[in-house]
Parts: sequence; C-alpha cells; structure tokens
Amino acid sequence: MTATHWPWTVLRIAPTEDRKTIRDAYSRLLKALDPDAATEAFMELREARDGALSGHFLHPPRDADDAADEDDFGLGDPLPEGTTPPPAEPEPAERPQFTVEYSDEDDKRFQRMVELFTGEGDLAASEIEELHAHLDALFADDRMADLGHYARVEAWLAQLLADRYPRGAALFPRVAEHFHWGARAHELGIHPAIPWLFNAHEGHSLAHELGTPGHAYHREWVELVRGKVKGPLWLRAVDKQRMANLIATIRRDYPWLEQEHWQPDLVARWEKKVEGGGVSGPSPWVWILLGVVLFATLGRMVGDDSDKAFSSTEEVVRHYSNIESAELAISAFLDRRFAGSDVNVASLRERNPAFFEEMENVWDIYKAEPVSFENELIEMTTETYFLNLPQLSYSLLLDEVKYRQSVLDILKTDPRRCADFLRNAHDFIIRKDNSKDIPQDYFNHMLRVIRDDIPAPGRIPVMSIDPASRAALSRISASTVLPASILEQALTNPNTSDVGLCTSILVIYRHLPDVSEAEQQKLIVASLQNKQ
Repeated sequence: MTATHWPWTVLRIAPTEDRKTIRDAYSRLLKALDPDAATEAFMELREARDGALSGHFLHPPRDADDAADEDDFGLGDPLPEGTTPPPAEPEPAERPQFTVEYSDEDDKRFQRMVELFTGEGDLAASEIEELHAHLDALFADDRMADLGHYARVEAWLAQLLADRYPRGAALFPRVAEHFHWGARAHELGIHPAIPWLFNAHEGHSLAHELGTPGHAYHREWVELVRGKVKGPLWLRAVDKQRMANLIATIRRDYPWLEQEHWQPDLVARWEKKVEGGGVSGPSPWVWILLGVVLFATLGRMVGDDSDKAFSSTEEVVRHYSNIESAELAISAFLDRRFAGSDVNVASLRERNPAFFEEMENVWDIYKAEPVSFENELIEMTTETYFLNLPQLSYSLLLDEVKYRQSVLDILKTDPRRCADFLRNAHDFIIRKDNSKDIPQDYFNHMLRVIRDDIPAPGRIPVMSIDPASRAALSRISASTVLPASILEQALTNPNTSDVGLCTSILVIYRHLPDVSEAEQQKLIVASLQNKQ
C-alpha cells in the first residue's frame, strides 16, 4: 500500500469494517508510543483510528501497479454494447478533514494563553479571570463539534496544564469537567498527560491540606518541610507512628511531593527513627530521675484515695447487688450508663416494647454477671441505633452528623482511630477503651431515638453515588481544595487511607449546607455505611 491508503497505513492493517480489529490495532500501536515525546504521533494515531471507524475509507484508490496486474492494457473489462458507463466515484481525501481553519484572532488567543501559563510563580487573580474568559470562548466555539479540532484543543490544554503545573492548578477542575476526564482518566488511549494531572492535582491539594494547622498530620508535614535538622528528634513532639504513616503514604501515592517539599537530611533521620534505630532519646539517668518522681507522686495519690478506689468490675457488681427483677436492673442500667437522659423504664416499655423485651431477655441470661449484662445492653443499643439510622428522618440524620463531628474533632489527631470510628462506628463505640471519646449526649441521643423513632430493628440500605451525588460533591469540592474524586473515594472505596477518609468526611460534613437537602441526605447515608 502507498500513502494514499490512509488511515490503514498508520494502523498497519488492511481495510476492514471490523471495529474490534481497528481498536485492537490502535491499542497495540499506542502501547509502543513514548508517552513523553509522542504528542504528534498520538494525535496522528488517534485521527487514523477515528477515520477507520468512520467507514469512509474502506475502498482506497488502487495503485497503478495493482491495476496493471489486473489489466495489462489499462482498459478494464469491456462493457456490453449499448451500456452507459457508471459515473466515477469520487476518491476520498488522503486524510479526513477533521481540522479547521484558524484565524489571526485564534492564533493570538492561543499565544496569550501560553504566555499566561508560562509565567513565573502562582497565577494572579486577574490572570485566572482572563484564562477563564479564554476558556469560555474556546468551549463555546461551534468548531468544537469538529472531531479534529476538539481533540487538538483537548490535547493542547492537557499538555499545557501538565508542563506548567501547578501554575494552572486553578483551571484544572474546569478543563477536566468539560472534557469528562474524570470518567476517562483510565481509558485506553487517553492523552498521557491526563492521568498524570489527576495525580498531581490530588497531591497538590493534599499538600495544601497538610500545610493547614489543624490537619491530623500537620505537625509531621511541617517537621519534614522546614529543614531544621539540628538537635535531638525526641524533643520535637512529633508522633512516631503518624510520621511513619506520612512517609509511607507520600512515597507510595505522591513521591514527587517528597522531592518538591521535604528536606532530604531530615527525612533520612526520621526514616531511621521510625524504623527503630539511630536516634537516641534522653540518657538513662534522666529516665531514672523521672521514674522516681512519678512513683513518688503515684504513692501519694494512692495513699490519699485508697479508701475511695474501686475497680470497674467491683463498682458494677455493687451497683446491681440485691436486684432481682429485670425491671429494676434495667432501671439501674439507665441510671448508671445514661445519666441525664429522659429515657426511663416506663417510657421505654410503652414506646418500644420490642426493644424493652429484648433488654429483659438480656437480664435473664446475664443476671449473675452484671458486667456482661451492661456490655450486652450497650452493644444492643448501639447496634439497633446504627442499623436503623439511615432510615430515620432528615433532622435526625443531621443530629447524627453533629455528634459524629464532635467525635471526629476529638479523634482527628489520631487518623487510625478516627478511621476506625468512621469505618464501623458500632464496633468502635462498644469497645471499652474508646468510651472516653464518645460524649454522653451521644449515648443519650441513641437511646432516645430507639425509644421514639425506631419501632423495630431494620437494615441499612445500600447507597450508591449517582450523577446527582457526584454533582453535589463537585459543589463541595469548589469550597475546599480537595478534589471531588477524593471525596467520592472516601464514600465508596474501602481502601481509602486513614488520613484521606477522616479529612474527606469532615470536609463533607462541614460543607453540607452547600448542597440541597435531598443530596445532603444521600451523602450522609453514604457516609454512615461501614467502610471495610
């Protein structure tokens, strides 16, 4: 075949109507391209694929040599006498006419956008506004209906954003939304700059969050960024486990952040410390002195309060001593574990008799073991509440968000426990060592809801993130630096990192007023489902 057999020479296949064959050829050749230096080759291959799929190039003109093989005289087969020759079919163009003509005004617009992107430092507000105006003109242009023009503008913007990132970071969300990059980022044949841009944008947003006081990993991030390598590391009040998590996460997901922001000498020292060696703390004599002071203080505390101290088990057993009936036991349980609540035996029996009957059954089983009795009732209360929570009214869901935020504010400096709570609040709450992090008002609210709003245990409906929910997450994303894709991942992906889960859910809860009530309820329910 000669060059007139476009697009088949580019795809290296014979003319065919089989779309699968065309796509397979495209995929095979795409894998052989160098992503960093093949923009023009990529565009040529993509245009050839689109031309082949259009069906307009199935019958290319024959070469003279091919024709000579069929007819040595060049006359072809004679027509029957009296037959009129059919009109000659117009030959297709050597390449499809996907591209459009560009005017001087177009050239000036493109040149101005390049000048704005290639400046130094961050874009000024006026420059961002001007770039948005240029994007308005590009996206509203009728020529975007032309396949070649659309593809070239898309590839040009992707490469421009990638070459000067993060200078154009403020423009990325809009460009990505217009070209539907979110749904196509992992599509075979997508411009190689686009997946890179998503990773860069997520990392850029994460760096901004980490640099904001109040973030769970802010102290560790600043420690690695500031570069003060002198002095003992043990004096810096940095959590060793969080530091290990931060280093591992950044190196796994955003390795370029380490190169751009961290001080290599300090990273090396902390890496050695979190692996268990190399950096020493105070001398043994300092620890001995501190130990002596501590034991002396404890001795005075024990001596002063020895007549008041009770173990937890002893206290519970004494609280239920001499109780025979289930009703009195339940009343004692409510007085002890739900202090300040307006829920009592009479109102619970009247409004939710099924739940009260289950409480009586627990007493019948564990009346000889008061500790087990309390633990079983706490577990039953939290399980009943969380199983039915997504079916409750909108106002009660907002109450749940309020209480969850109070817990997250306590746990946000400990991402592992914060994520444990979000992944399975029921299991987190019933563990005794976590009770100090759960406000008493939260417990009282659970029991009050069970009494007044839950007739019988139910099941959590499975919630999916639909297009409307994604639009709501985009609106929330517009009010923060976290991309909508990160927020969606926290709601749907059980493998979300601890930091990503805690940060994203807090952002969603704080920005719920930015979306409609219907979408608020969907996002709340999605956040309540177990993430494990």
